[in-house]
Formats: sequence, structure tokens, C-alpha cells
Amino acid sequence: MKNLVADLLIKLSRIEVDAKDLTAQVEAQALVIAGIILVLDKELADNVSSTINNAIVSAVDESSEDIMTSDVELLHEHIDRLFSLPRIVEKNT
Repeated sequence: MKNLVADLLIKLSRIEVDAKDLTAQVEAQALVIAGIILVLDKELADNVSSTINNAIVSAVDESSEDIMTSDVELLHEHIDRLFSLPRIVEKNT
């Protein structure tokens, strides 16, 4: 029984390390994207954002699988956050 508990704790710690690594990767990518968006003019950034949102809507419409609305909304929220971050940085500098 002790070995089972020890094995579970080891597995949980590995999962936690992997989750932290994934979070760091996502945050780093968000910062890189924000930096790229900062150098774009507003019209081009808005065009990119609109194109991405249209692609999501198109992919959902064409998908034969059931895609949860909450998943699509979550994706839109994260994309909006990525595109709003440079504006926030710009206002604060």
C-alpha cells in the first residue's frame, strides 16, 4: 500500500512539473505574440485578429464533430486577451 501511495505521489509530481512547463510555454508564446503585435500598426493588427476569428468560426461551421460552444468562447477569449495585451502595454508606456 505504501508503494502505491508513493507511486501516485511521484506521478502527481510529474504531472505538476509538466503542467508548470506547459504554462510557462504558453505564457512565453503570449509575450512573443504581444511583442509582434506591438510592432504592427493598429489596422494590420485588427485585420489579423479578424482573420483569426473568422478562421475559428469557419472551422467550427465546417466541423463534423461536436465542438462545445464553451470551448469556442474560451478560444475567442484567449485570442482577444492576446490582442488586447499590447494595447494595455502601449497605454502604460
